[in-house]
Amino acid sequence: MKAPELFVKYLSESGYHPRSSKHGDKLCELLLADLMEECPAIRKAAQEGKICYNLNYSPGQGVPLGWNIDLAIGPPSSVEKRNTFPDGSPMKESPIELWIAMDAKTIMTEHGKARRNRQRDLNSFSSILHMKNPKTIVGGLVVINCAGSFRSPLRDGEMTIHANIERLVAESVKMFEDLPRAPSGGADPKNLNQIDAIGIIVLEYSNAMGEVAKLVTGSPAPQIGSPAHYNNFVKDICTAFLTRYV
Repeated sequence: MKAPELFVKYLSESGYHPRSSKHGDKLCELLLADLMEECPAIRKAAQEGKICYNLNYSPGQGVPLGWNIDLAIGPPSSVEKRNTFPDGSPMKESPIELWIAMDAKTIMTEHGKARRNRQRDLNSFSSILHMKNPKTIVGGLVVINCAGSFRSPLRDGEMTIHANIERLVAESVKMFEDLPRAPSGGADPKNLNQIDAIGIIVLEYSNAMGEVAKLVTGSPAPQIGSPAHYNNFVKDICTAFLTRYV
């Protein structure tokens, strides 16, 4: 599957800024392309105009249970809008119902603090969306940096040194692997913070000028037997889609 490699290439070319949504949007677009390529059920739904997608979608903006969704997939608002691009990919518009909701997270520096915040974000994300609809396929895609140092644009380019980085990343991977998972048919009403799919991409990137990002496939990245391995993450989304919406 192509998203991890292409995202690493994108970072090398564009750099990373914590206050920009561009890298999150790019990651979600790459994930959507992999879902189209690897999941026949999602590809067929897109080709038949049964699903559309949107980025940074806020269906409940301004209400207590509102949430920004990095990638939202679901049925379009009307039959007239049920069309696709020539390659069969879904149109970009707001779905009237959430079938798939993805949260894209990054941990590029300050791992000890950031990973706890991202864990809480994903727990809240799944709880809120499953409270609205237990059938919604809720997932999280987490990018974790394994570089020994990182240049933060928010600190005038100052380099932050990451001590014990491999241990920190390994602990972070385990933390996200252990998030409670929902049953195949939908979230348990008694445990709504269960997530349907979790994926982790580990890379090495200092964000220094001219630095090339590298994808980490060995330890401490999730291996193929892990439910958080990117390939298994995509497969879990596809399986849930088949179970709940086909």
